Amino acid sequence: MDRFLIVGAGLSGLSLAKFLNGVLIEKGRVGGFFLNDDYPVGGVRGSRLVEEFREASVVRGAAFEASEEGVYILSEEGSKFIKGFVIGANGFREKTAVELGIFGFRPSGIFPLYSAWELVNRGYGIGERVVIYGLNHYSLSLASKLRASVTFVRGSGSLVHSEGEAMDMGFDVVGAKVKWVEGKARLERLRTDEGELRADALILAELSPWNPLNLEYRVGNSAMIFEDPSKIVEGAKILSESLLSGGKWVEVISEAPCFPRKVSSEVGKVIVGVREGTRLRLGDREIVAEEPYPVVELPVCDRVRLEVMGCME
Repeated sequence: MDRFLIVGAGLSGLSLAKFLNGVLIEKGRVGGFFLNDDYPVGGVRGSRLVEEFREASVVRGAAFEASEEGVYILSEEGSKFIKGFVIGANGFREKTAVELGIFGFRPSGIFPLYSAWELVNRGYGIGERVVIYGLNHYSLSLASKLRASVTFVRGSGSLVHSEGEAMDMGFDVVGAKVKWVEGKARLERLRTDEGELRADALILAELSPWNPLNLEYRVGNSAMIFEDPSKIVEGAKILSESLLSGGKWVEVISEAPCFPRKVSSEVGKVIVGVREGTRLRLGDREIVAEEPYPVVELPVCDRVRLEVMGCME
């Protein structure tokens, strides 16, 4: 097999590059979000994991087109083609205001999560009354760095952090849905289905996987939203073992997020993006998730169906 080219040098790309002895392609800072993420999940800090995997070879440039033979990148020296087996590690994207059903004015003070994260980590303030749409590990880590009044709009919620944890940190959590933005030069208020929220900053933090190069093989948040950095590394290890094993591929048909969707029969396991206590049916077997992002062993077959049956009370 050709050398492995991993597009994106965040935690998922770094760990996969180590497991595969691959080459990273990155236009920005190596480490991605987790480079500055010191808020722990299960006692593990993403920043520490980044330090463990930072020795991979990196080609500087922006990947703009991929094929079965390799990838085209644009750098300060111009464009060039690099031959290899391409895997996406581009991370997540933030859902837009329109996707979230938020309409109205477009004043200053509205930020996608990663833009706000970059500003805050460079020492800038983004507002005094901040509303964050989407409670998850990434937004809670950001909120922990803010010197501001913070209100979370729950959104789809977190698999690894509770609302009580956010409230214990001094943040408000509401279940309302933001409908309308008001403000002239600067954001002034948000109208929700339960009333108004005064705010001078809105952070959009509902996340989706991102696959801009339309790649078949992806890892980390490019494939499925992972809030737990240790599970990102574990997912990279599962994918690397599948690619190197040469076994028969097993396809997982799932209504729940899972990674990878195809895995070598020699590896025979996937990570499922559900919370602790979720009841799953795998073929004719029922499983209860004992932790967020459980690792599930697969039966020996060509294709298996994974279903969510509900949650334990």
